[in-house]
Amino acid sequence: MSTTISFKVSRQIKEKMVELSSKIEWPEEIRNYIMERIKQVERQKAIEETEKMLENVRPAPEGTSTRLLRENRDSH
Repeated sequence: MSTTISFKVSRQIKEKMVELSSKIEWPEEIRNYIMERIKQVERQKAIEETEKMLENVRPAPEGTSTRLLRENRDSH
């Protein structure tokens, strides 16, 4: 189900939109932009939440990654 939203643009922008309407499908263009912007904001929010969770995680002792890689390789 769709819903309608509206917003204001300057007269100059509206004139350009009308001028270019044969080349640009404005409703589709605007929908795509809004969806992409939502994805960007959601990704940024997820990054911020992850960083906040990791603030309380202590770093692994030095050499841990080397030890774990070696153990993994030796197990095969």
